[in-house]
Amino acid sequence: MNAPFPLAGDVQVAPAQERGSPLHLVAILCLAAIARAMFWNVRPPDMGIFLEPWFAHIVHYGPVGAFAHPFSNYEPAYLYLLAAGSLAASFATPMTIIKILSVAGTLFLTLAFAKLLEAAGVARRNAWLLLVLPSVVFNDALLAQCDALWAGACVFALAAMIRGRTLVSMVWCGVAMAFKAQAAFIAPVIVGAMIGRRAPLWQWAVPALVFLATLVPPFAMGWPGMKLLTVYLDQAAWDKIPGRLANPWMFGTMFANHPSRDWFWLGYVAAGAAAVAIAAMAARNVRSPRKLILLGALAGTMLPFLLPKMLERYYFLGDLMTVALALTWRSRPAIVAMGAVQMATMLSLLTLMYWFYEPYPALIGSLFAAASIAIMVRMAAPAIRSLVPNLRGSKHPEVEAPGGRVAARQPAVDDQRRAVDVA
Repeated sequence: MNAPFPLAGDVQVAPAQERGSPLHLVAILCLAAIARAMFWNVRPPDMGIFLEPWFAHIVHYGPVGAFAHPFSNYEPAYLYLLAAGSLAASFATPMTIIKILSVAGTLFLTLAFAKLLEAAGVARRNAWLLLVLPSVVFNDALLAQCDALWAGACVFALAAMIRGRTLVSMVWCGVAMAFKAQAAFIAPVIVGAMIGRRAPLWQWAVPALVFLATLVPPFAMGWPGMKLLTVYLDQAAWDKIPGRLANPWMFGTMFANHPSRDWFWLGYVAAGAAAVAIAAMAARNVRSPRKLILLGALAGTMLPFLLPKMLERYYFLGDLMTVALALTWRSRPAIVAMGAVQMATMLSLLTLMYWFYEPYPALIGSLFAAASIAIMVRMAAPAIRSLVPNLRGSKHPEVEAPGGRVAARQPAVDDQRRAVDVA
């Protein structure tokens, strides 16, 4: 009998592959510092509208007393970091402190990314590349956003799931949800993997418990519990435009703002169907790190592409996961998919900063996003076919060969060999 092909994503990296030239790291760190210096004194739109007023409230009432009543449309997890940063209010400007917190979030994300690469059998040093990824630089240094925090928790969750540590993964999912509702973009992969690994039922409650635990301090201080529980619902109700992201709904924002709202249900149905399909594929491919990363990249890009009311930064998880895709698959389609998502994100962000009222660049970005999704769907074709076992008259799943190639279905090969022997 022939031994089964090993999964390429399950092969561990030899220790020698972890060694890299220190000059590479120095070059990346210098480039990262220069890139952030270019944007450090630029005031993003949200700074004066949201972030600085929240910071001023914390400084006025104190890092503890500030939580006695609602003052933000964010959940408390990020506000705790602002409260810690307020202790330096006498030494630095609010914008400097807020941007430092954002860069610290990027370092957290880099650590999470290193864990994901390690779990997939790729050298951890490649995680430093995130520091010079354009969308990451824009997110922390220019926009002073905290997307690295929820996305980093999502990446930690996926890394733990790849290693079979379902409880740890659930804890990180709860942390991600405590920072941003966009953490739901990774949910189809995690849910499918939990099903595939037959995790204990009680673990499914862990994310909700972690999320609720982050609400306890402000609730104890006097922040109404219902307000804490409905922050994300209030955010969704607040923004009624079809979208600001480079996806098909940008056409509605520009040319049919009000009529397109009657079709929001179509986006929800399409995204729901995509989420179910991704979860089903994750359940069937739970032992393949490379395929879980592919599905994570697909979920992080396809769901915000299909959903209405998405804002400019919502491809952030897709940006990160397509980098992981390129590093783990090491194929031309994976690299092209990564570049296409980056283009979609950058055109969305540049539209926010410079062409807010004439967002034509975001329309072009939607084409890049669509191209990336098409490439990743094609890469996932074997997993998609596995959901329909009778397709092409076969009931046998495909086996992943070294290097990521799909080998011939083993039972069919065995039958052919037996026929040759008989002849």
